[in-house]
Amino acid sequence: MSNFVEIKKVYARTLDPVHIGEGGYRLGRVDNTIVRDPATDVPKIPGTSMAGVTKEFYIIHLMENDENCKNNRDNAEEEVKSYFGDEQKQGIIRFYDGQIIFFPVSSSQGTVWVTTRELLEYWFEDNKEIKTILNNIEDDNVKDNASAIKGIESDGLLNLGWILLEVRKDLDVTLPDIDNWVKKVVVVSDKLFSHIVNDNLEIRTSVRINPETGTAEEGALFTYEAIPRGTVLGFEIGIDKRKNVRKDAKNLKDIISIIDHVSPYFKLLGIGGMGTRGFGRIELKISEVDSKSKGEKADA
Repeated sequence: MSNFVEIKKVYARTLDPVHIGEGGYRLGRVDNTIVRDPATDVPKIPGTSMAGVTKEFYIIHLMENDENCKNNRDNAEEEVKSYFGDEQKQGIIRFYDGQIIFFPVSSSQGTVWVTTRELLEYWFEDNKEIKTILNNIEDDNVKDNASAIKGIESDGLLNLGWILLEVRKDLDVTLPDIDNWVKKVVVVSDKLFSHIVNDNLEIRTSVRINPETGTAEEGALFTYEAIPRGTVLGFEIGIDKRKNVRKDAKNLKDIISIIDHVSPYFKLLGIGGMGTRGFGRIELKISEVDSKSKGEKADA
């Protein structure tokens, strides 16, 4: 199969809790839940959410900075059609779901970021240092324990939330692009990762206010969950070369330029719900590793 989607990896760090609601309920948990991957039960940020917000922020950017679109939304919307499409045709940009790579958990050694072997292998597949360290981690060592690959002081017991694990310290690794985002990292099994993430999500309680009285409505207390501040996610953003055959054909550099332009808006205005409650801001970092091509069907 030919490679028709050129991919670039983008990392995101949550500056506030992030709530992307799924519009449903989970028995025994909170009233307003967030979107999860059905296979792993780990929260995610849907590619459709990223696509919609990126499109809107790029329109705002053009209205503020482009001479042809200055204070003219119609012109700005016409400009973004070549990237994002409209009701008549699909766009050329592909946004894949955002996946949690490093999840922050409170421990006796301060904040520790938890990840898995599979996540590291996928998101840092070209990094020889990470490959070497992962080869030294035996599968049995992460079944019900953890391997420290950055910042942990010594072997021994380490609590990750309510879970107490035996930790084996390996050589410290340098993470490309985002090394200053995470200071202490341990690798756990996929099974433990899902439990650790879901047991350490941020839970908030709010109450609806009666606009007439300015006081809380009776029986209107509700709870909601969010991906906590400091979580590091990975997104893949690509350009569909099958649809990019016009005279003014775009390339991956154009897509990267869009991400650069909208990054300040993500850092200021954010994504998802509960924005008036201090939720949603994220910081983006484009991977400096060369782009890849995929032959698989795009998700968004």
